[in-house]
Amino acid sequence: MSLRRYQAQQLLPGWDQERLLESTVLVIGVGGLGTPAALYLAAMGIGHLILADPDTITEENLHRQPLYTPADLGQLKVIILARYLQHFRPDLRLTLYSRWADEAFLREVGASADLWLDGTDNAASRLAIDAAAQALSKPWVYGSIFQWEGQAALLEGLSYRAFFGEGTAGPSCAEAGVAGALPGVVGSLQAALAARYLTDPDQTPKNRLFRIDLATGLWESYALALPTMAEAPALPRPALELTLEAAQQIPLLEWIDLREEGPTLPYPAHRWPWYQWDSWPLPERPLLLVCQHGHRSRQIAFALRKKTGRTDIYSLQGGATAWFASQNSPPT
Repeated sequence: MSLRRYQAQQLLPGWDQERLLESTVLVIGVGGLGTPAALYLAAMGIGHLILADPDTITEENLHRQPLYTPADLGQLKVIILARYLQHFRPDLRLTLYSRWADEAFLREVGASADLWLDGTDNAASRLAIDAAAQALSKPWVYGSIFQWEGQAALLEGLSYRAFFGEGTAGPSCAEAGVAGALPGVVGSLQAALAARYLTDPDQTPKNRLFRIDLATGLWESYALALPTMAEAPALPRPALELTLEAAQQIPLLEWIDLREEGPTLPYPAHRWPWYQWDSWPLPERPLLLVCQHGHRSRQIAFALRKKTGRTDIYSLQGGATAWFASQNSPPT
């Protein structure tokens, strides 16, 4: 096929269309994130896409996965997506797997790809991808969505687990809700990061988290680099998460509210922007970080422990939601 369709794209400084046409991307999960990512990678000229997802299309998918239609209900997502992509770009090479990408799959099939793109938005899958990527020295693009918020990062040489820890399984889109357009925004960003890396890796923003909140219009990014620290002896470490009852037993505990809006916490708290965590003026007193559901606060508490070597930085288990629920009354 003629390269004319990429004419405007090839005007970009540093862009190497031929290099992209020779590249392979493994897309793990072709739902809300993986579908727009695969579409834009195909549109930009990726040479080979490996699609992996065992899921079938359900009616509740349609508001955030608009490539699929009511006529596709019950069919495998990889089949329907591949049919569209092949019609859109007949020269695109496609390889399909109706299975999840576990460790064995990533080592066997993923080894042939130049880059992996995580469309699962699932904590357990993300950690498995991270572990395999570290073992095989593979760059990968992380993406995540929650209600009106989304974030993405291209990781190379930096472990997701080392920065964010083991994490906890958060509520699914079906449980917490998600704005239908949000996966399109984040999935497109993932595709852009992947294509940029494959054509001009030296100029790609690697190990940098991009975060958007469509409810407030906030768009932020910050580096994920961890400081170099001497290895400390392996000693027992206090738990990273605290229940409200456990937090009440720690004297002089300093509360840090990471939420950008919402009802006031029951304890005096600083309200600091979560995305500026690496420049916070940390007090010497023990710290308790609080977000809405306890996921972001856990990640940042883990990162702050890594950065400072302190063990008295905690996350409130369940976040502000758990606190207000324990009071048996809605927040005011």
